Amino acid sequence: MRAAPSTEPSLKSRYGPWAVIAGASEGLGAEFARHLAAAGINCVLIARRGQVLAQFAEELSKDYGIEAIGATIDLAEPSATERMLAAVGERQIGLFIYNAGGDGHATKYLDKAAADWAPLVRRNVLTLMESVHAFAQRMVGSGRGGILLVASDAAFGGVSRLGIYSATKAFGLNLGESLWAELSSKGVDVLNLVIGATDTPTLRHVLRQKNIPAESLVLASTGEVVPAALARLGKGPTLIYGFADDDSDSVQSSNSRRRRVLANGKFLSLFFGDDP
Repeated sequence: MRAAPSTEPSLKSRYGPWAVIAGASEGLGAEFARHLAAAGINCVLIARRGQVLAQFAEELSKDYGIEAIGATIDLAEPSATERMLAAVGERQIGLFIYNAGGDGHATKYLDKAAADWAPLVRRNVLTLMESVHAFAQRMVGSGRGGILLVASDAAFGGVSRLGIYSATKAFGLNLGESLWAELSSKGVDVLNLVIGATDTPTLRHVLRQKNIPAESLVLASTGEVVPAALARLGKGPTLIYGFADDDSDSVQSSNSRRRRVLANGKFLSLFFGDDP
């Protein structure tokens, strides 16, 4: 059995004993699960591939001595949040990670019927909103918790062939930053992890389809991104991985975004009064 790394001794005391990772079968989601398991946190793994989840849960339990369960759920289904909560049951969830919703096809908006975009919108918007609401309520009730939303730098602006994807990621980014402002005083940490091109099996599959050598690109490593995000979780609202945390870029600067959220909140308080 592997020993828990000494660099993460506070994760379990702050967020334990259970975490839910949506989109946990590979890539960033799987890396988050490994780090949390190494910190002694039990994991509920959510993804579509049941056999992969079962094998991964068994691996985590064996390697780290924690309890891990897999729940086969398609996050694009209308009942996804309901099924997620059923899988969790009465377990005390202190950390919720939503890592799902990529678009590796880069299809122009009108090249699909409107209904064909619905699964991506549901996965990145409706299921995200519903599941975060459900777990945030539990965390506020217990007075502690953490929510980590994996975003994309596509959220910073529209781009041809990624219109729906960029729009849905902007929804998640703005929701996460707003929840950071609303929930931090209630003991719940919220962080948006904004990433660019990251070395995951999904991205490598897309690159192979396009005959693009992965070695020709500068890709972030999941083994570097995940610990950076977990270390930053209590210092939200946003970690833009790979960018300097200064004021050199008002859009892609964590400091600038934090100040903007706080300033906008103060402005709104002039109209609606201070938060209770």
